[in-house]
Amino acid sequence: MAKPSNPLPSVEVTVSVNTQTAWYLDRLIEQGLYGNSRAEAAKVLIYDHCKLLIGKGELEKAPALPAKALDVK
Repeated sequence: MAKPSNPLPSVEVTVSVNTQTAWYLDRLIEQGLYGNSRAEAAKVLIYDHCKLLIGKGELEKAPALPAKALDVK
């Protein structure tokens, strides 16, 4: 079953990392679970870490967007 598309709008973020961090991203890509590029791996890591912090109560959940922002009718 295909994963449903994310209704939230995307926001572009540029991240610069040092060579050691790039090396770690490459190892995660090689595992096949973190995408096919460093940018995809970083996206997955940030998303997963936010979920972890929310679960631990160290980061509050983002407020829900109004239905109009999601084009829900």
